[in-house]
Amino acid sequence: MSEQEHMDENISGIYNFCDRWCEKCSYTNKCLVFKKEIERNIHHILRDEDPNDPEVFAKDLADTFQETFDLINEKMNDDDLTDFVDEENFGLDEDDEFEIDGTERQSLGVRDTQDPIIYMTKKLFEDFLEYHALIKSKYPDNIDEIDKSLEAYLSDLSWYTPQIHVKSRMCVWGRSKLLNTKNEFQRKIDEDILNVNSRIAFTGIEKCIDALKSLYENQYEMQSKTLSLLGIAKQIKEMFISVFPNVLTYKRPYFD
Repeated sequence: MSEQEHMDENISGIYNFCDRWCEKCSYTNKCLVFKKEIERNIHHILRDEDPNDPEVFAKDLADTFQETFDLINEKMNDDDLTDFVDEENFGLDEDDEFEIDGTERQSLGVRDTQDPIIYMTKKLFEDFLEYHALIKSKYPDNIDEIDKSLEAYLSDLSWYTPQIHVKSRMCVWGRSKLLNTKNEFQRKIDEDILNVNSRIAFTGIEKCIDALKSLYENQYEMQSKTLSLLGIAKQIKEMFISVFPNVLTYKRPYFD
């Protein structure tokens, strides 16, 4: 790892609470992950490497896992905990988790779960893609050159609708894990992760609702379709509050 890890201005663990939209973040100058990604991109440029090349991507991923594993070894001095970290199996699949006491967890099979929140967030994402394509057809030139406000609202929706769906799946999975966790130490970890993921998703939902309200007020030709998306987003918000009530009170450090 580079000397950037030891720079005093970095905020420890801030990247664990963000939505990874670095272009809009005020803390990139204090974020180790952002700095390391910039450093990695510079190395790719100097080596004339394509970061999307499968071999380069695989090496980057392996380096990231190794750095994470090294950090865990450095931080976790308690023999009772380090025994449960297996370097070869560090990249665990979400259906193959294990308890902190070393016992294997039962597969939750969340990928195939017909959960209402997962269904509705997927619908919001897919319906927005159709909506976005329709607007693009009405504005064959660059939208931002015609209407910067419209481009800003669409940018928010383009970012948050897929993120909401991904995070909602993680939240449903995390809630299932939490309900099945017996170890108190693991329960605390699972609960913290669930609170962060649900808060990120909920914040995205609120931003989508704000963007859709603005689009509804300004884009009269698309009002009926905008209203349909707005109705779905509001339903998702109500469902999230019902299933994950902590989203109303949980505060992410620095972000909320």
